[in-house]
Amino acid sequence: MLLNQRSMLRFEQSIKSKHTLKNYTDHLELFLDFSKLKDYDSLINMPQDDIQMLVEEYVVYLKKKVSPNSVQTMMTGVKHFFIMNRISLFWELIQKMYPEKVKRSGFKAWDTSHIRKMLDATTSKRTKAIIHFLASSGSRIGVFDYDLTMKHLKNLDDGCKGVLIYAGEIDEYWAFLTPEASDALELYFDERKNDGESFSLDSPIFRIQYSLGFEKAKPMKKNSVISIIWRSINKSKIKRERVNRNFDIQQDHGFRKRFNTIMKLDSEINSNLAEKILGHSVTHKLDNTYFTPSIDDLFNEFKKAIPELIISEAERQKIIISKQKQKISKLESRDLEIEKLKTRLDCIERLSEIVSVSKNS
Repeated sequence: MLLNQRSMLRFEQSIKSKHTLKNYTDHLELFLDFSKLKDYDSLINMPQDDIQMLVEEYVVYLKKKVSPNSVQTMMTGVKHFFIMNRISLFWELIQKMYPEKVKRSGFKAWDTSHIRKMLDATTSKRTKAIIHFLASSGSRIGVFDYDLTMKHLKNLDDGCKGVLIYAGEIDEYWAFLTPEASDALELYFDERKNDGESFSLDSPIFRIQYSLGFEKAKPMKKNSVISIIWRSINKSKIKRERVNRNFDIQQDHGFRKRFNTIMKLDSEINSNLAEKILGHSVTHKLDNTYFTPSIDDLFNEFKKAIPELIISEAERQKIIISKQKQKISKLESRDLEIEKLKTRLDCIERLSEIVSVSKNS
């Protein structure tokens, strides 16, 4: 295999994060395809001047094919590969060839009506569950390339679920699913069970398509999910505006932007806890060491955002009505306690008067 070559072993051993390794490797594969060489060892065995010329030609190629803002990112893995294999190139010269960055597009988030259209445009329980999962958890699309199995799901109060993102990694964190998203996931699980699948703790939360349910379940990966979201957008006929080479709403990251916006605009939600739920690095450097809220702490903050995260208007109204009933019940309970305290106070005052009269007589 290509990854067993000495040049790639050096490359792999120098990268600690699985996420970074995946990105660097993907970009390096594109460079190898461009070079028309058979393997990575062939790259480092080229004369140094030829490698320099090849890298420069690749930069010119990327400038024609991808966003100006993406060129430097796509070259990072290539640069790291040659550095780790002791190939000294004129990187200052190469970097001067990078295009000037342009104003970024894709700053907008999906709004609730967009997501509702995506859900209405499909009958697939798996597609509905994926859309709800992204909208409710606010997770990055890359989570689908990590271990995401039944043992990482946790049933919580009020019909919600917790899901451990990047389990086993240094960046692992808890995200949450609304009652609506949890129901969609259970309907998808029921469909798989009815088709003959036997679930275990190691069963993937989302599996690739199958002809027979009892076949060994293989987990879905990021690229498959990206394709599903793309088809959902097209079927729903949602219109996005072109900004440079991209759209004003990012296909996958638009879900995360919506989640982030909802969490940050709610004044009742603790901003540091919101950052934890998003899996972000926190505002204060030492928070990653000393600020370690429990899953209950995080879930209690998440619950405050549920009414806005809900997609169905009918479900949203149910949540709002339920919360209003709880508030009314608390107020009534408080009023009852006040009446009881007034009654006790009256009794104490009457007793005090009786004692006072008794002493004076």
